[in-house]
Amino acid sequence: MAKVKVFRCRICGDPYIGLEAPTRCPFCGAPQRFFVDAHDWNTNEFNVKLSEISRKNLDSALKIELGNAAFYECAKNAAEKEKDYYNFAKFKTLMKVENEHAAAISKFLKISTPNLEKQACATKAKVNTQEGFERENRAIKSYKKFRDEAVEPRLKEFFAALVEIETDHLDLHSYNLK
Repeated sequence: MAKVKVFRCRICGDPYIGLEAPTRCPFCGAPQRFFVDAHDWNTNEFNVKLSEISRKNLDSALKIELGNAAFYECAKNAAEKEKDYYNFAKFKTLMKVENEHAAAISKFLKISTPNLEKQACATKAKVNTQEGFERENRAIKSYKKFRDEAVEPRLKEFFAALVEIETDHLDLHSYNLK
């Protein structure tokens, strides 16, 4: 009989129990290569001496992630009202992932994750999907810039992972806009 193990995601820090690391982190969406055996977890993953530009960029990234999470929460609620269970599930998952990104950013900043503030959204999922596409596109552009400006290798890696994860979201929205 196979034995389950404990893994940790290097992007969000959350643990996962399974026979092997998941193909994508169920919490933050990071690819499998960011998982390590929990025995090998570096307790200093988020303990990075931040340059002034990286601190500023992390503050901006936190605002992006919190705004996107709040938007997806509104979109989830709108889809639920319409009994659109596919889009309810999609927006709920996106909300959780963006919230997880905000939590990871907060770990770097050594602050508590701020609460979500209400965001407006449309009543129709197609309109919210288009808005989600635009939000993800803006996030990707910002994170590419933040990655390139970071002097800390760990933050270069973190922002590169966010670019990859948000690109997955962009692809999901693109598919749903067809």
